[in-house]
Amino acid sequence: MTDNQLLENFFQEARQTTVSDDGFTERVMQHVPDRRVLTLSRLWTAFCVMAALLLFVLLRGWEMIAYGLLMLVNTPPTQHQLLMLAASAGVIGLLAMAEVFGRERWSVL
Repeated sequence: MTDNQLLENFFQEARQTTVSDDGFTERVMQHVPDRRVLTLSRLWTAFCVMAALLLFVLLRGWEMIAYGLLMLVNTPPTQHQLLMLAASAGVIGLLAMAEVFGRERWSVL
């Protein structure tokens, strides 16, 4: 017998076996999202990304970014801006650690 035949014989017996789960499988399958919902969600996401890109182009977003960067480079930061930068860096650091070490360890997040 080949390996495939052995596997087929093994799984043939398993196919005929039924396991009573008191309706657990049916309850789980009722909570699985429908494919149409997932498709609509992906279409909505694609539409929002396209709308954002269109607004970026129409409103010349690259000019706004360039102006902001020039202002950031040419003017000294205030104490308030430094505080906000430190707070933002702390939040980003916490999120990065949560991704690296797993969210279950970080009950705060």
